[in-house]
Amino acid sequence: MENYSQEQLLLEKEKLNVLKLEFEEKNKQMWAMSEAVYKEKKKIEEQLHEILSQKSILETQKNENETNVKLLWEQSAAIHKEKERIETLKKEVEQRHQEVLDSVHYAKRIQLAILPTEEMVKTLLPDSFIFFKPKNIVSGDFYWVKQLSDGKILFAAVDCTGHGVPGAFMSILGYNLLEQTLKDLTNYNPATILTELCNAIIKSLKQTQEFESVKDGMDIALCLLDLKKLKIEFAGAHNPLYIIRNGELMEFKADNRAIGFSYFKKTSFQNHEVDIKKGDCLYIFSDGFVDQKGGPNKTKFFYTPFKQLLIDIHQNPMEEQRQLLDDKFMDWKKELSQIDDVLIFGVKV
Repeated sequence: MENYSQEQLLLEKEKLNVLKLEFEEKNKQMWAMSEAVYKEKKKIEEQLHEILSQKSILETQKNENETNVKLLWEQSAAIHKEKERIETLKKEVEQRHQEVLDSVHYAKRIQLAILPTEEMVKTLLPDSFIFFKPKNIVSGDFYWVKQLSDGKILFAAVDCTGHGVPGAFMSILGYNLLEQTLKDLTNYNPATILTELCNAIIKSLKQTQEFESVKDGMDIALCLLDLKKLKIEFAGAHNPLYIIRNGELMEFKADNRAIGFSYFKKTSFQNHEVDIKKGDCLYIFSDGFVDQKGGPNKTKFFYTPFKQLLIDIHQNPMEEQRQLLDDKFMDWKKELSQIDDVLIFGVKV
């Protein structure tokens, strides 16, 4: 050192200080870099841990999905098998339904074959109409016409208990018993016929006061028309006779009982004898029209509007009256279901 001058020593010292500062600065940078590397490493480790956690979750979800897929396949196979079973049952039900429909349609043919033909009705009662609208294919309502040996004409509108197939069974029974009753009588006034018909129904259905016995029966309006003497006799079970003359409606009430078993002690019916005139319109009917629900409030049609309807149309030709009644009935019920069989029998004297 003795060889260095004072100035050289100062210069060397300054160089050392500079080197020291550079070293300290580099040391700081190294520490900063080391800290950054440590933070980055920690961040990467956290990300790796998150990835591993997600991987575990994904593997769990994968296992669950595989289980669900297996379950879905099993359910799909079961559903397919159940679908095949349902399709088989559907075909069986459709086949049976078709068989029932075929049977009911055939029953309709039998029922129509029993009822008087339109030609027969027109032959005996030329100026007449029958508005007949069963609720189902076959009907519990039926109409009946018979000419007697003396030229008088019996005609009736009958409403048996029920509609559809049960009602049709009752209608066939009622029709046959009405025919048989007529054969067994010599007095043809309507009240006597109804009394005997009532006894025949009670006997045929074995009706008693026991709860289990069949209490079904019929409502009926029965008329005996004498066109030569211009007289009509009427008796009814629940269902009345309307006569419209010059816009005025006359009502002849029926007895408040049905044909068949009754708790009323009275066994005979009242006979009404009425003088009629040319141009009079006679109407007998079941309760299907007046009981039909419809209109703005979906209520029954009721008897008062029904009477007014007949008054309004009674001067029209009889076939037009039938069509007007049909139009009114369809317009009244609109989209509602028909609730009962409908029968209206009109005759103009």
